[in-house]
Amino acid sequence: LAGCTVLMIGVCLLLESSKGHLLNLFVPDAAPHETINRVAYSLLGLGFTVLTVGFFGCRAAVHGNQCILATYMSMLVALIVTELVTAAVGGLMTFRILSGLEERLISKLADDYGDEPTSDIPFSHSLDFAQYKFNCCGIHGYEDYNGTAWWRDKQISGSRKQVPLTCCILRNTEATDTGSPMSVVSRVFHKHTEKPWLNPKPKDEAACQVEDKEGHDGYRHKEGCLAKITSWLQYESFTLVFLGMTMAGIQVRFQ
Repeated sequence: LAGCTVLMIGVCLLLESSKGHLLNLFVPDAAPHETINRVAYSLLGLGFTVLTVGFFGCRAAVHGNQCILATYMSMLVALIVTELVTAAVGGLMTFRILSGLEERLISKLADDYGDEPTSDIPFSHSLDFAQYKFNCCGIHGYEDYNGTAWWRDKQISGSRKQVPLTCCILRNTEATDTGSPMSVVSRVFHKHTEKPWLNPKPKDEAACQVEDKEGHDGYRHKEGCLAKITSWLQYESFTLVFLGMTMAGIQVRFQ
């Protein structure tokens, strides 16, 4: 049962591509989904390992063979240690990632956000996704964009945008690559993979870009993204740590 659960979680991570965008805010990577894919494949490997250990346990119980029993016990101990170490490493990695996160994101936003060839496109897409998903804008708020490289480019180009379109309240708010695993598979199979954060359509773009606070009220998100993405990472990390500890506890209890 534990092995099947881990396998299902790994499959869901592979199908749910949105987590890769969010993880890219914490783990710099030229390919946003590489990190989440590594986690997913690790969980798939762990799930198959748990099933293998369970198979040897059943064989040992049925045949009472000392060699099979010794193999089973060795594999079980190694698996429990691996699960506990993985849980501990996951917790420590989360702590390290969150240390200095605010300063790193502010620096990246100021210098690297944008759609120019010199911009960090993966980071920009990831921040756009976070702004779309959490209905937020910037790190602490929409004022964070004032004076950034992106903002200067927009002023020079004549578009005079104050915030990216993903900071605006959108008309196309439904992401078609999220949902239940079966619905995701169906949409991907039929190539219905609209991504609103890459092609945002504001409810009223002109009102969203008004500098006056009262003018853009109701058309622009005002809350920053830092607290929301931090809470997301803490929740996801706690889930994985809890899963590892629970599996180890179950295997110790019922060995």
